[in-house]
Amino acid sequence: MAQPSESKEFIEFQKWRTKSQKGKLETIDCISTWTDVCGFGNLLQTNSWDLNKLSKSKVLELLNEVYTIAGRVFLPNVEPFPSDKILVLNDGIAKTVDFKYKNRLDGYSFLFFLRDSIINHYILLDITERFDVGIRTIFAGGERVQYSPIKMTGESILYYNEDNISEHGKKMLGTQFLYNPAEFQMNTAFAKAFTIDTLGSKERIFVNGLYIEDSFLKLISEIPKIKIQNSANEIDISYKSTLMFRLNIRETLLKEMKGLKVKSSTLTNASFSKNLMVTTWNLVYLGKKVKAANTLYK
Repeated sequence: MAQPSESKEFIEFQKWRTKSQKGKLETIDCISTWTDVCGFGNLLQTNSWDLNKLSKSKVLELLNEVYTIAGRVFLPNVEPFPSDKILVLNDGIAKTVDFKYKNRLDGYSFLFFLRDSIINHYILLDITERFDVGIRTIFAGGERVQYSPIKMTGESILYYNEDNISEHGKKMLGTQFLYNPAEFQMNTAFAKAFTIDTLGSKERIFVNGLYIEDSFLKLISEIPKIKIQNSANEIDISYKSTLMFRLNIRETLLKEMKGLKVKSSTLTNASFSKNLMVTTWNLVYLGKKVKAANTLYK
């Protein structure tokens, strides 16, 4: 008779439990982005929290559009090379990239990831405007740690005869009951980005804004061949001494939240080198388009 305590999942659970008890969990530097539809709660209220009404009023079409854009993988790869992992939570989408092997991260490829992440915000501004809502995007840096298994299936539940298992039992064994992505189990970069978003307009975290937390910049400056110069009004990002990005900053905010001092910059405009195959993109701040610089950085 097969028992849950004999399953591979139970062995995996015991492994993580022992690591947690002995304080032998591995902490990994990471960056995260959090994109949130602003005003979605009002749509829920308007439609009486009824999903059928939401579907008929095209609100679920909005979520599908946001998923289609923000859910794309920009840094596809396999370990030990860094890649972006994505988690969708209702009307928000989180991304995270491990920096455990940042020395294996090609700086030029990463700049495309950063470029596409910024352009994503721009595209979503147009999409959400069509549905009379807004968007807010936060980039943040931090750490993550895995402390438990990533899933639980019927193997952790079912007692069964291996030589005489029913079709129902087979389906039970293959059913995943718990989802616990390793990259998001405890992720302070994601937690920071999410918490900054929740501060809202009262704390100058405005709808349609894009915010870059200081730890994000510090971590990407550690990627080989990437250099960051940060001033009060601009963030310049270079690769092999060639200027690739110029991010214009409206203001820098210093916030203290949950015992953590956070410094974040409000992005109003982004210019990219022709080497990144884009000239200049306008971003929107407080619902108003900001004029883009005519300069093409070479």
